[in-house]
Amino acid sequence: MSLKRSLFSVLLSSLALVGCGSGADGQLDDFHDGRDPIVVPGDTSLSADGGVDGGNPYEVRGNRVMHYRVDIGDFTQPVDPLSPELKAFTLSDGGTHPLTVQTSPDGTFRVTDAPAGRYYLQLGTFYIVSDSRTMDLDRYDLGRRDRASTTTPLSVTVSASNLAPQPYDDFPSFEAVSSNLGEFAYLSASTPVPAGATFVDQLPVGYSSAISVDEPLVNASRGDRLYINALAERDNGTFTYSTIDRFFTPEPVTMSPAVSTDLNGTFQLAPQYTARFEWWRSRFEAYQVQVHPQSAPSGQGLSISPTPWDSESWYGYSGDLMYASIYPSEITDRVTSITYGNPYPFSWGAVAGISHNFQVTATLLPGTSWGGITGSLLDTRKLSIATAGPIAPRITPPWDLAVNGSNAQQALTLASLTPRITWKAPLVGSPSAYRVRLSRLSVSATRTVASVVGNLHTSETFVDVPPGILQPGQKYAITVYAYHTPGVALAVRPYVMESLVDIASATTVSSILSTPAALAPELHAEPEPSFEPEPGIKPTRLYRMREQPVLRR
Repeated sequence: MSLKRSLFSVLLSSLALVGCGSGADGQLDDFHDGRDPIVVPGDTSLSADGGVDGGNPYEVRGNRVMHYRVDIGDFTQPVDPLSPELKAFTLSDGGTHPLTVQTSPDGTFRVTDAPAGRYYLQLGTFYIVSDSRTMDLDRYDLGRRDRASTTTPLSVTVSASNLAPQPYDDFPSFEAVSSNLGEFAYLSASTPVPAGATFVDQLPVGYSSAISVDEPLVNASRGDRLYINALAERDNGTFTYSTIDRFFTPEPVTMSPAVSTDLNGTFQLAPQYTARFEWWRSRFEAYQVQVHPQSAPSGQGLSISPTPWDSESWYGYSGDLMYASIYPSEITDRVTSITYGNPYPFSWGAVAGISHNFQVTATLLPGTSWGGITGSLLDTRKLSIATAGPIAPRITPPWDLAVNGSNAQQALTLASLTPRITWKAPLVGSPSAYRVRLSRLSVSATRTVASVVGNLHTSETFVDVPPGILQPGQKYAITVYAYHTPGVALAVRPYVMESLVDIASATTVSSILSTPAALAPELHAEPEPSFEPEPGIKPTRLYRMREQPVLRR
């Protein structure tokens, strides 16, 4: 599905799959949508390091299976055939040596001629660098796999009573959430509502999906149901935040671009809960210089988000129960309480997210005043754990970032398009994996635009950039992420972040890196865009899994 989201500050996030239809803790539901579950045959066990049929003892084996969560349970199927072809190669003599990838209809794959030692797996612009003989490339998504969508704007109205009256004419906005469809959308009034009004009748609203470029179509016959949420601003004496205040669940509807849809109901107060946080902000802000010596605080965030149908895994993005964006950033540690609304079933869980963000001014191109690269320290954990004690960094930024031995936090001109990038492990925390993001920098009016051209996933503290990512005569910046994923082998399960409720990350950022212009002209082609969203954490107001550039199939 084509995807979009604007970056607000940035970041966003499997543990055991828990059956949703039965509600039995730790049990998979016996629903497979008329299909048999995927079973890996015993003679192709992914736990074995050796080959089969007396073949290559260094053979790499893995799986690419999609896990879908809908309202009646969890389903699996082999990966979407429209996603990028899986490729494998090694580096030798300044170039790549392709390896043979054999795929099976059940979603398993083999790299039959893998050598001993390090190899690369490639999916579009995402690269995994590893020496492991097994690899789990499973993906995790909220919502049914057969969802239909439209590029035509939808005609939607809201008819609702028991609105919270406002003291002035207002253009109210609401949120629409469907876990079965995997949809989170904004409903923004097209006409004002008079001051003091407590009801609206067929109020025209703009319907805009926060998940997809196209608008996914709600379909009652497929089990889709909506929550319509109204948010309110509150002040707890420390900061102002937004939270779900009221909600209603309209009668099941089926949306069509040819017919107007009216969402009709009576708002009721969402059940209210209180969470107490001990937020050690000074500990996070202390690592600003490690993000980059030329950085500036660009905001902090605190959110509580629902995890549909489970408290141990977080599929998709269904909005937030509350969120606070704090500008400018503050250093003072706080003990603060938040009252928030939660309209969802008790079987849903909740996670708390903390973000500390830093604008790296050293990545702004001449003539620009905003944009570039933002570094961050992020932390997501179950709400019950986040409120049990102080929230402090569990992992801090990598440091001593270098390219071919030169300090990368100073402006550099690279001598090669295939450099070695190195860094040192964080001072706090044990990383389960790193990700090296390569961004091409360009100018748009007064903004520096950062376009991601490659991501390299590794467990080591260095990575060699393969040919074809960096192009001659361009400007780039490097971001190195260190991830903390307790109990999860992120190094060989890079996409599991799409479902984690317990994860933290921290980044370090380079200055502007220039590539030499006097190179072969055939290298000037940009890397092909990827439909494969990169792994990442889901932070407040942002579905991080889906932050790739807008693409259409």
